[in-house]
Amino acid sequence: MSRVYILYSVDLKRYYTGMTILALSERLDHHLNDYYSNKYTHKAKDWKLYLEIVCDSTEQASQIERHIKSMKSSKYIENLQKYPEMIDALKQRYGS
Repeated sequence: MSRVYILYSVDLKRYYTGMTILALSERLDHHLNDYYSNKYTHKAKDWKLYLEIVCDSTEQASQIERHIKSMKSSKYIENLQKYPEMIDALKQRYGS
């Protein structure tokens, strides 16, 4: 099952958006334990799962991830959590 996930770091006061087919616990462990040593999430050790969007396909997850990143807005990400109907609309828009 593919999913889009959004992590938050209190230290950096930043969000990180990614996509995976792995279990979220495994993917988060990779981010926290230097699996991606030269990547963005290496900058902090306090990443926590902020939001998860379960998708119907890898293609749908990829499109939703790109859409969220293109918004370049922490307010948009916060609204995704606050208003679940936004996630439903994204899933319908990028349906497979």
